[in-house]
Amino acid sequence: MSRERASSFAGDSPLRVAIVGAGFIADYHLQILRAIPGVEVTAVCDVQPDRAEAVAETWGVGHATARLEDLAERGVGVAHVLVPPDLHATVTRRLLELGIGAFVEKPLALERAAAEELCRMAGDRHLPLGVNHNNLFHPAFVRLRRRLESGALGRLEHVRLCWNLPLAQLEAQDEQHWMFRSPRNILFEQGPHPFSLVQALVGPVRSVTAKILGTRRLATGQVFHDRWSVAGQGRAGTADVYLSFGQGLPRATLEVLCSDGAVEADLHHNLVSAELKTQFLDFWNSFLAARRRGRALRRDAWRNVAQYLLYTLGRGARRDPFFVGMRDSIRAFYSALASDKNRRSGAERAVAVVEWCEEAATAAGVGDRETELPVLGARPARSGEVAVLGATGFIGRRVVAKLIERGTPVTAVVRRRHGLAEDLAAGARSGHLRLASGSLEDRGGLREVLAGCRAVIHLATGATAPWKEVERSMVQGTVGVAELCLELGAERLIYVSSIAALYLGPELRHSVIEDSWQTDPRPHRRDLYSRGKIATEAALSRLHRQHRLPVVVARPGVVFGAGMPLQHGGLGLWVRDNHCVGWGRGDHPLPLVWVDDVAEALVQIADHRGRDLDGQALNLCARVPLTAAEIVAELREASGRNLVFHARPLWLSQAIEIAKWAVKRVGGRRDARFPAFRDLKSRALCPAFSSHTARALGWLPIEDRATFLERVVRPASRPPIPEWKS
Repeated sequence: MSRERASSFAGDSPLRVAIVGAGFIADYHLQILRAIPGVEVTAVCDVQPDRAEAVAETWGVGHATARLEDLAERGVGVAHVLVPPDLHATVTRRLLELGIGAFVEKPLALERAAAEELCRMAGDRHLPLGVNHNNLFHPAFVRLRRRLESGALGRLEHVRLCWNLPLAQLEAQDEQHWMFRSPRNILFEQGPHPFSLVQALVGPVRSVTAKILGTRRLATGQVFHDRWSVAGQGRAGTADVYLSFGQGLPRATLEVLCSDGAVEADLHHNLVSAELKTQFLDFWNSFLAARRRGRALRRDAWRNVAQYLLYTLGRGARRDPFFVGMRDSIRAFYSALASDKNRRSGAERAVAVVEWCEEAATAAGVGDRETELPVLGARPARSGEVAVLGATGFIGRRVVAKLIERGTPVTAVVRRRHGLAEDLAAGARSGHLRLASGSLEDRGGLREVLAGCRAVIHLATGATAPWKEVERSMVQGTVGVAELCLELGAERLIYVSSIAALYLGPELRHSVIEDSWQTDPRPHRRDLYSRGKIATEAALSRLHRQHRLPVVVARPGVVFGAGMPLQHGGLGLWVRDNHCVGWGRGDHPLPLVWVDDVAEALVQIADHRGRDLDGQALNLCARVPLTAAEIVAELREASGRNLVFHARPLWLSQAIEIAKWAVKRVGGRRDARFPAFRDLKSRALCPAFSSHTARALGWLPIEDRATFLERVVRPASRPPIPEWKS
């Protein structure tokens, strides 16, 4: 380790810090690091240089790179490792070899042996090593530990933890995420949160038993264990842990039973209550216990409300539990550096957390076998090849399947090769499908992939926020694809846009939207996604006029089908996963369309050999007599969920949005945009749509109400059937 970096740990000069991994969590780390004295973030590192540059520019960091070696050359003393879990050990090991300390997002590694090796390396090189177990700094857990440390509850005997939480990646159908690649990965992606709490209370694991309570099969073909029961014995007590992932009711509770009392923390609601023995008779002791618990819960509830309002009004610091846990975890690491405390104590505790995860997986008999990965097809495009960008998406998978059914050679362009849907993987193995990795930002890679393809179906969305990223990814990325189609001589580019590019407010309730290039003439009054689609269509229109780009723009309506989330944004604003506030009264038919019908239309457009479609923009909407309120009622009946539709006038929704905006402005949020009533009105989807061009090709979507309900809406509401384990 250099003398410069050694002295920086002691506080002689600002400690140079880098971020490794420019994903969404990087913003939290950068926000917190900015407020820590004596710390200077000097670099952002990511294998995708454009991502590193975007984050560096947003946060005013001076250097962006794709090489870890650059960090050492710039005198970085500590790097925050924010890469996927399977890369934690590799990246951290390389940083330590370069003489750079590390602060690692949980887990430290995927095996205890690897975690111990990293601790030894850090010790041998006198480098700091920490792990971000932010739930140890959750405000409710901190208060719970204080109650235990007071001694009033007596000796700790047993811990009972319920971890029943939604999983955003499941809701978004992002089944290519690392946590789904292997049945045991979920324990290392989500398990460190609850197991870090268990380890902090009962100590290192001595023995574990585990049982899988529920399993579902993902579209990738991989099995996913969504419910677990884990019982363990630690050095200081025993523990029962219930883990349930992808659930609708958020519940995270931790109960500690002691010899002379008990204490319970509700981590989701940030509440803590306790029960103590008293000298009174049982009936009065029960009364006192209930009164004290109620008083504690009311006090915490009012404090949470007060902190939220003060922060929103700009009169207090941010105090939501997730942010506070992240902030205090990072602060504790740098505080230990400044005071020259044990710089690896957090990592040593993290080894024990890794062991809890590892022992639970072993006890449940869960291995680390990943879904078989199809090999990238290296062969050139075949005669008549159709390339599909966004092939792993909701519509894309069905497009690929229909092309293969027709005997059309297909190239599926995917961002990741692992965790592909089972049908795509099978198609690749059989030779019917050529797989290629690529992204809208990788123009060089796309040129090689698209060379020789007859048509390109562009379903990839790109970024949806902020506008700078939308413009770079969605708009300029699509322009790059269009220019490649011109350069390579593709016969047709089919860009899948959305009816969100149009204005669809109540004034048009009795109108019919015809096929045309006309989009909303006031894009700056729309949300970023709609604005991006409008800008992309405008760019493609210019390329068609100026360079005769053979482009067809397709605008699907509200797409339904099996595998979609119940909480469809076309129905309204889902303020909870079972409460939908309508974009208006919700009493007019929506421009619905079955996902399979959309796929069929796109394939028909790709197969159409005439030039009469070039330069056209067309709608893909059916006329099904179903309103938003009726669909929510049907979903409720079919799913067994308590789904509720709340009709709300648009003017009232706008008034609420203006009130929110006013509070933000009072709180100092000068960047808060005044809510555009035009955007809110357009979400009501009031007019009807014609789809004359698509119908002229022979497109016949399902429009019968009963058939649409039976084949489209009701299957979409059926949850995955669990494969129960005995």
